This record gives sequence, C-alpha cells and structure tokens, in this order.
Amino acid sequence: MNTKNIFGAIRRHPGRTLAVCVPLVAVSVFTGSTMASAQPEATLAVSPSAASASPAPYVPYFGGSVSGETRVVKNRDVPIKEPVNIDGCDHDYGTGSQCIPWHIPASSPQAACAWLKANGFGSLKVYGTNRQHLPENSAGYVCAAGA
Repeated sequence: MNTKNIFGAIRRHPGRTLAVCVPLVAVSVFTGSTMASAQPEATLAVSPSAASASPAPYVPYFGGSVSGETRVVKNRDVPIKEPVNIDGCDHDYGTGSQCIPWHIPASSPQAACAWLKANGFGSLKVYGTNRQHLPENSAGYVCAAGA
C-alpha cells in the first residue's frame, strides 16, 4: 500500500483511523516512548572500572629522559632603538598632538615660518632643540610675532 492509498482510506473511513490511532497514542503516553523518539541507551566509551580508576602518576618527561642540545633564550625585554623621527614629525616643536614636519619644504628659516603659518601652525613652543633654526623669541617660541 502506498501513501496515496493510505490517505484515501483515511478519508473514506475516518472512524477506523481513530480506532487504530487512539490506542497507539495511549500506549506512547503511558510508556513515555514513541516510535519517533526511540533512541539507544547511552553508554560510556570506557569501561566502568577504567572510569573509576585513579589517574596515572605525573611523568615530567614523556620519554623519561632529556636528550639533545639545550638552548639558552636571551633576554627579550631589550628595548628596540627607533629613530626619533620615525613618524616624520619633529616633536621638539609644538604640542604632542601636532606634527611639525621633520623637513619643512622651505629654503630659509623665514620661509619655513611662512609655510608653517600658511598650513595652520601659529607660534610654536620649542620643547627640545631648535634643530631647524627657526627664529626664536626670548619666551622659547618660534615663528612668533616678536621673533
């Protein structure tokens, strides 16, 4: 009997369908299992005696002996030498958030100040050395009005 015939029989005789289905549902309710949920019982992958046994002792060397050469690891906390202008900025001028170019595109210190002012930099405080020899006033500012 195929599926088409089964559904045709259910349509023609709905009372018989109830007579067969109700006892099956009752059995599954009372036993707690259905044909769709039937699963094998769970088992352990190891025997019960192996599962309850004490663990093996700690073995520090998996072969029992150490052979081969011993390597000495050098200190890795040695600082790396980086050039002061690694980011292209001259940090002796201005604030920490300002990037004054390491090489200002100008032919003279006065032209460098004009370039800095044209690019939004005003008078700049010198925090290190005046490496670019920009005109400096007595307060330690370069490219200032009185410099």
